Amino acid sequence: MGRKLMANRCGIGCVKGSRPCTYPEPKSKAGSSKSASSRSTAPIPELSGSDEEDNEVDDTKDISVSNTLQNDDGHKGKGKSARKPPRTKPVASRRSSTRGHKQPLPSIEQAEQEAEAGQSPPTDASSPSRPASRSSRHLENITPESSISPEKISLFHLPHLERHYLEYLRNHLSYHHYFFRNDANYFVRHILIEQALSYEPLLQAVVGFAAFHETMRKPDGRIQDFLGFYNRSVSLLRKSLVNGEKHTEATLLTILQLATIEEYLGDWVNLLGHQKAAYSMLTEIYSIESVVDSELSRKILSWYARFDLFAGFMSGYETVLGREWFVANEQYYAEQEAQHPDSIFCRIEAAVAKHRILAMDMTMLFARLSRGAISMPDFGKENEMLAARISGWKKNLEPLLSDDRYLVESFEGAPARAQDDIVDPYRAGGLRQGPLWALNFLIMDGLSTTIMHTYQTALIMQRKGTPDGLEQMALETCRLFEAVEYWPGSPSGSILSAQAGLGMAVIFLPQDERHIMWCRRKLAKIEAQGYTYPPTFRAKLANLWKVDGVHHWWLPNEEGYPEIVRSIRTFIEDRGKDSSKQPPMSEDIKSMKGLFDKLGID
Repeated sequence: MGRKLMANRCGIGCVKGSRPCTYPEPKSKAGSSKSASSRSTAPIPELSGSDEEDNEVDDTKDISVSNTLQNDDGHKGKGKSARKPPRTKPVASRRSSTRGHKQPLPSIEQAEQEAEAGQSPPTDASSPSRPASRSSRHLENITPESSISPEKISLFHLPHLERHYLEYLRNHLSYHHYFFRNDANYFVRHILIEQALSYEPLLQAVVGFAAFHETMRKPDGRIQDFLGFYNRSVSLLRKSLVNGEKHTEATLLTILQLATIEEYLGDWVNLLGHQKAAYSMLTEIYSIESVVDSELSRKILSWYARFDLFAGFMSGYETVLGREWFVANEQYYAEQEAQHPDSIFCRIEAAVAKHRILAMDMTMLFARLSRGAISMPDFGKENEMLAARISGWKKNLEPLLSDDRYLVESFEGAPARAQDDIVDPYRAGGLRQGPLWALNFLIMDGLSTTIMHTYQTALIMQRKGTPDGLEQMALETCRLFEAVEYWPGSPSGSILSAQAGLGMAVIFLPQDERHIMWCRRKLAKIEAQGYTYPPTFRAKLANLWKVDGVHHWWLPNEEGYPEIVRSIRTFIEDRGKDSSKQPPMSEDIKSMKGLFDKLGID
């Protein structure tokens, strides 16, 4: 395949799973209900910019969070024990009934039941965190979040631009834009907005994310159209942390939203800074037991866990969050699946949680080997067990795969298949819809995991040639991607959610002109929709394909190269030049060492 086979987080002085840390060690607190190991003093992002009020921030000046995160206990009079009560700055004329940060949110199931009864979700602290069980038949039809229609939160009190962009989020963005695997539209379009209305930094971050996506759809979109909201969010967040305000779920959501923006911009180094801050705050706010107690906390854990796995996978380091957190999440959904065995939604949630643990274990196993923390005989044993677990995970999907009620049989309205297409996206029954829509993405995730595990194992064991089946798995990933792309019924953001699987598949396709050009068109389309690939990814593929122009843009003669993408790339490149020397973890994620070194790609 033209590929060379090669075997191949923040207080000073601490190391977490071989990652250099620059956040403080967890501290115990008298009277805490959580163990010392699950608490941490959350860091304060150091910003390159001023601390003006949000309406005075220069919309064109980058004040992104750097990788140097500082312990807020180091600020005189601003330690954890001296934190002020939450100070929620009013958002214009904020509604007086906005929920406090720590009041428990209703579960999805509760919201569904009350929506059916014409009620809005409860907001009082006495609301139960989990509903009484319902029949599994009822769950199958109702549990997906898109079926929930609670009363919309009023946005009329907001300034025009903020109201406009939140409405844009409601009407045009989906959980796919946030890379959730299973239906999470109620969280994105209701819970997240409700939290944002109670915390100004989060409001600015969510508005900025919606503004970013609308900007990407405009031929005349400008980077200033969304950057100002991002900068105001970062400035207000830092001010909140420096002032010692209580860390809440809204604070944590702000950091996760900012990290998502950084990923879209292709700035993975700054994403890593946000991820480190999110880890510290996650383990401060929750314990391993409490993190699965509400729909909000479970979504927060899923959101964070993806970043942790992403950072570990791309850099070659282990995850920061302990495995026990992933296990708690998996056990919760396993219990839900056991209680509701006929619920498609519960089965998919359980499969997502199990796959997350598999991905974590694979990342950690290969990271341990690379740093000499496990012997080859022990690695071989654990790797065989991991392979069996991956196979078992796929086998557990068979009842869902054999359900033919939700197969897509028609692509009416889709464009005609191109003559030079490398796959047949319109194969009857090759795509699933309705309750099984998420299964398309789970299949791609499973294919990516199998490809990575199989190929890395062959490299380490010094097996000759490329393992059988990788090209076929890569082609099947491409077929699913293109089916999702072309099916008229696909929700907005679907191909963005599928981009990770495609990024893995393109490496294992035949390297002839037809396959390479197909890949270039797909990657160009993804980037034009807002997901900016870092220069390293383009450079590695240019070397693999032996196509020089890919360093600059995916298609020849700058075909389909949006001006806004040029601006974003220039902005990130200039930001990188201004940054100081990065720690090894940041350099490794920037170079995508964990992916390309292990695949033997120069």
